[in-house]
Amino acid sequence: MEKIRPAVKSFFIFLAILSFIILTGRAQERRLSYEIKVELFPETAMLHGQETIVWTNTTGDYIPDIHFHLYWNAFKNELSTLAREARREKMFSRYRAGKDGRGWIKINSLTTATGKDLLPAASFISPDEPHNPHDQTVLRVALPEPLAPGETIALNIDFQAKVPRNGLRTGYFKDGFFIAQWFPKPGVYEEGRGWNCHEYHLNSEFFADFADFRVEITVPSRMVAGACGQEIEKKEDTASGKTTYTYVGKNIHDFAWTASPRFIKVERWFRAAEEVTPEEYQKMAEILGLTPEEIKLPDVLMILLIEKQHEKQIERHFKALRAAIKYYGLWYGPYPYPTVTMVDPPFRTGSGGMEYPTLFTAGTSVILEKDVLSPEQVIVHEFGHGYWYGMVANNEFEEAWLDEGINTYSTGKVTDLAYGPGRLPVRFKGIPLNWLIKTPAVYDWQLGRIVSSPVAALDPIVTESWKFYNSMSYSANVYYRASTALHTLERLLGEKTWSRIMRTYHMRYRFRHPKTEDFIRVVNEISGRDMRWFFEEFFFSAKDFDCGLASVETRLKPERYNGIFDDLPTKNPGQVKQLQKKNSSRKEKIYETAITLRRYGQAKPSPEFPLKLKVEFEDGSVEWREWDAQTRWVRFEFEKPARVKTACLDPEAVWLVDTNLANNSYSSAGPGVRLAAATSRILQLAQNILLTISGLL
Repeated sequence: MEKIRPAVKSFFIFLAILSFIILTGRAQERRLSYEIKVELFPETAMLHGQETIVWTNTTGDYIPDIHFHLYWNAFKNELSTLAREARREKMFSRYRAGKDGRGWIKINSLTTATGKDLLPAASFISPDEPHNPHDQTVLRVALPEPLAPGETIALNIDFQAKVPRNGLRTGYFKDGFFIAQWFPKPGVYEEGRGWNCHEYHLNSEFFADFADFRVEITVPSRMVAGACGQEIEKKEDTASGKTTYTYVGKNIHDFAWTASPRFIKVERWFRAAEEVTPEEYQKMAEILGLTPEEIKLPDVLMILLIEKQHEKQIERHFKALRAAIKYYGLWYGPYPYPTVTMVDPPFRTGSGGMEYPTLFTAGTSVILEKDVLSPEQVIVHEFGHGYWYGMVANNEFEEAWLDEGINTYSTGKVTDLAYGPGRLPVRFKGIPLNWLIKTPAVYDWQLGRIVSSPVAALDPIVTESWKFYNSMSYSANVYYRASTALHTLERLLGEKTWSRIMRTYHMRYRFRHPKTEDFIRVVNEISGRDMRWFFEEFFFSAKDFDCGLASVETRLKPERYNGIFDDLPTKNPGQVKQLQKKNSSRKEKIYETAITLRRYGQAKPSPEFPLKLKVEFEDGSVEWREWDAQTRWVRFEFEKPARVKTACLDPEAVWLVDTNLANNSYSSAGPGVRLAAATSRILQLAQNILLTISGLL
């Protein structure tokens, strides 16, 4: 473990203050702040907290109430919305409610700054459909009088909470704790629409306002703690055997923390001057149309909390985090916070692979498979959420793809560049089986295309999270199908244009709550094209895109054609002029080839972006054709002195959203090649099953 020298610590404090000034440059628009004191009682897995919330009405509405998330009540009983949804999922559920692992949150008192008791005016509501009167994850608190535009209210809350044993993204095992979604948290008030405050659903993550946090966390001194934001104070009470950590987080919209006696705390610096060369700055600046100075990256303090049994993986964790900070920063914008905390989550807490502002959980094993990018891929992915969930904070209940899909796309770009292809993991009960089953090494975009194919016609990507057919459809759509669609857009519009689109979108909507329409607006603005058709076909609709070769027919052109070939009108209508028509004299053989293309799926491209057909003949010549796929089929005919050797629709692999690549190519090499093409979908299905099972075990 590295210790920070006093001079370095002073610099760090200065950097934190400077970041606060920068991040609060739009303070007049921020309407929320929290001051929380919480103590963990590990013997009973209980929290006791006091919370002061200051909320300002920045809208033009008169607001009669405040809606609060009480997420842990989802683990309270078997009638909560989450528990009901989990029962329907069967093998795909990530959560199993158990009577020994119940969790809940209870507000003991709720008063205004003047002492007005608001608890009698509080009631649980069920804002989502289907209505569930038993769910207690949303609390409506009526105000004594409507909050006028520009008016501020301060609320004091005393609460206690039981940590669920293994809830979604939070939990404990023995004396290891990961605490998330643990405090009463207001929803997001939307002008003219009211409170956006959804129930806790199985397939949804979260949505909250940006705020300033000051949180004091008291735990037994034997525990090592970590949290969102920056640690500014640590006080140890030797008499009680307890330690209080104080954290400050500025311009973040959530707060999570962790504590375990088995953590090793390690700190390293991301030094931009050591990680990024002048040539890399120059190359990226040219792509983005900026100067190297405009894309310079800051230094960042990286904090790792890792379980002792994984100590040998420390450098492996930091290497992946450095790559993520570097490429997300170069591509989308510099990381704006002074620290990032990476947590190897406590064993069996159900909290791995999750993101929170300035903090994320990874997840690893004592035994790692060779050539499998684990924990690297999880580290890159969860850090990346700090960009797409943390800073560009879309509503994950309603449009999850704006975080999950964009970040899955971004993760693949980073890992492909930093590591190359990785082998697919195969595990049983946590034990790697790669020594027995040799899986292929694939790039992330290849895997994403395969995984998303089976659900293309099941649900639109833009669907409210709890309304997907099941968890598999949710995951495959908002992660992989959305990512595949973005890769397709990149190939349609070109690397330079797409890079500028992504950076513009990120920087424009930092510390805001964008929607899908905002993303489309940026795509159209930067590309100079109207790409709405693409989103209508692939994001707002559940349409299968499948264009392929229906047939390739070749025959030798005959020397003579039999039949009657008289020229009309004729002087003697009853007289046959010719019984045979001879082809023009030639020494070489001529082959007639007809290639029929079909659009098997419902989705179709814009005529502005036709599909390309490449036909290679045995004499080495190549013919190209284009098809806009507006009709259900088209036929191209060729006369060449050679047979067709290969034919390929979309040979440059632009249309990754094509769900069946097996029908995109033809080869005259023989039945073996055609058999391989015909069985490729079976192999894809087998891969899907393996991936699903390995993720559940």
